[in-house]
Amino acid sequence: MQLHPSGLLRTDDQKFLGIDYTNLKALCRIHGLRLRDSNRYQSTEEAHNDFMNSYQNIFLRPKKMVARNPFQADSKVAPGPEKLKASESQEPVNRSQGHGRQTQETLINQMIKTLKKFPIERSQLEHHSIHKMLKVFPCLTAQLSRHELQQISTIAIIETWDRAQIIFGHNGFYLILKGSVTPYTQETSKEAVDPKGSVIGVGGSFGSFEPPAGTETGITIQCTLTQEPCEILKISHSGYSKLKKEILAQNYALKESLIQGCHFYLQWPKLSIDRLANLIQMKNLPANHVLVKEGKVCPFVAYIREGECYILQDINSLMRTPQEKGSRIKFVVVGKLGPMESFGEVSILLDQPSPCSIVTMTEVQVGIIQPDALKGLDSVTSALMLQTAQPTYGKLSQEEINKEYIRQERHKEWDHIKKRVLSDALLYNGIKQGNGKWTFIRGGGRRSMDKSNPIQ
Repeated sequence: MQLHPSGLLRTDDQKFLGIDYTNLKALCRIHGLRLRDSNRYQSTEEAHNDFMNSYQNIFLRPKKMVARNPFQADSKVAPGPEKLKASESQEPVNRSQGHGRQTQETLINQMIKTLKKFPIERSQLEHHSIHKMLKVFPCLTAQLSRHELQQISTIAIIETWDRAQIIFGHNGFYLILKGSVTPYTQETSKEAVDPKGSVIGVGGSFGSFEPPAGTETGITIQCTLTQEPCEILKISHSGYSKLKKEILAQNYALKESLIQGCHFYLQWPKLSIDRLANLIQMKNLPANHVLVKEGKVCPFVAYIREGECYILQDINSLMRTPQEKGSRIKFVVVGKLGPMESFGEVSILLDQPSPCSIVTMTEVQVGIIQPDALKGLDSVTSALMLQTAQPTYGKLSQEEINKEYIRQERHKEWDHIKKRVLSDALLYNGIKQGNGKWTFIRGGGRRSMDKSNPIQ
């Protein structure tokens, strides 16, 4: 029996990681199978059927990753559609939902236990776990920024209330973690409150992060009555105001250090740096994102904090050859920009087209200043920027660009040849890159992943 390897692989569209040599050895031991070094004329029909039913097991395939519910950390994966059709009973589904609720209650109880500590006594891991749980509540994510939500655990406290107690929410924001409350007004007595009326349960909130204005007093609930013993997270107005000031100070210090880190601004006075820092907006940009196009004015001034960018120049524009419709524009890399470097100042202030294109090489975090804000600076700061800043990269001559392009193309071609020769040599010997049978152990040395490997 002779089977072509490509014919075997077509039976399954999934990619495989390598060969399971244990199953391969068991497959070769099927009784009645004709092998290359055996004297048997052909395989028996039974051996042929066993081989066709089992050969797929020799391929190592990637495991399918199943998304996990954060509230069902210990729950099992839901059964597939065939099993659901076979068992029409809803008991397994209800059981998993009940287990999810129990897990959620357990996580909330752990958070309540952590919040009962003073904020200064909580560890960094406890602050992280509180932040992870608070992200689940929409009433917080809708009103707080990402930075505020990350640090809100440093000012949050827990309050315990018994049944039939009045809570005044005029001095902070309250999030119910256990129990329930109902809105309460001065005209309503405790006995007249309808328990079946509007009830605020777990995950509900009342009060506000900041003192409400006179026109907003009727919008938010300011007073409630507990219907049962409650555990309520509280964020006071004073604590939230202090947190906002700290975040603003951190962001400002980050922008100030970003400008001072650029070598063009090392000798700048503090007053001028402060004016630029107030205009900066921080942004995260993905890789292969075009920041500046050659021949056009820069869309903004950028100060790179993390990541790298390519500086590119168009070859065809230097050669002045007409572009055919649908032809690909060729670029040559003439430089790179890294952390604590800037670009765009001269182009915007003098309204000059950029001599090159700038594309992100990796994910980049930058602080940008919009052209309108930059041109609105006072004359002293603008003149100081023109004196210290320099163009990102000068225009190269045609001869220089041709030499650089040829060098880079030869380097790419040589890398391609090396990879092709290495890949052909490994494939000829039955070796697939990245799927060796040896694994290196700590402390030096190596050991075989499978001692029963028939292929040596």
